[in-house]
Amino acid sequence: MKRFWVFVTLLLSIFSLFAEEEISQDENACDYARQSKSIEVWQKYLEKFPEGKCAFEAESEIEKLKNDNQPAEEEKYEPAPEPTYIVLTSEPVLYYRPYKTAGISLLVVGLAADVAGGITYYTGWFKDDSKMMLGGLITSIVGVPLWITGAVLIGIRKPMPSQNVEISHLSVAPTKGGF
Repeated sequence: MKRFWVFVTLLLSIFSLFAEEEISQDENACDYARQSKSIEVWQKYLEKFPEGKCAFEAESEIEKLKNDNQPAEEEKYEPAPEPTYIVLTSEPVLYYRPYKTAGISLLVVGLAADVAGGITYYTGWFKDDSKMMLGGLITSIVGVPLWITGAVLIGIRKPMPSQNVEISHLSVAPTKGGF
């Protein structure tokens, strides 16, 4: 049996040596092709190593070199894009949270439901009462959506309505002396 394992180990080591040699050949050929920057060298690399480490790079380099050898087409005139104007206001935008009280209320109710459900569940656990455990579990499960809804409501922000005076009716009529 010992001879069998020695033989298997020997075979595996020989296969791993040959695999590393092929990988090193692939790397050397890839490095050579990078340095040569020639379409022919990249094509020979692809013939020898179609699934090699640099196969994708070889294909893209061949396309790039082919495009570089073609005469440049006339560049078309493209108008410059219109400038973008950013308007900065001098007044900071103030926000308020319209649903803050409802959100805090839901968080408190959710917390109370989770605490009550946990106490009920563990009381049922110690008394071996499955109905009490189920009730505590359901109460805790109901508390989770309350927490989530409360957190979402607290997070909603709206900009403060402007306190500036606005004129609703303005009319301009020409007169003999001017406006």
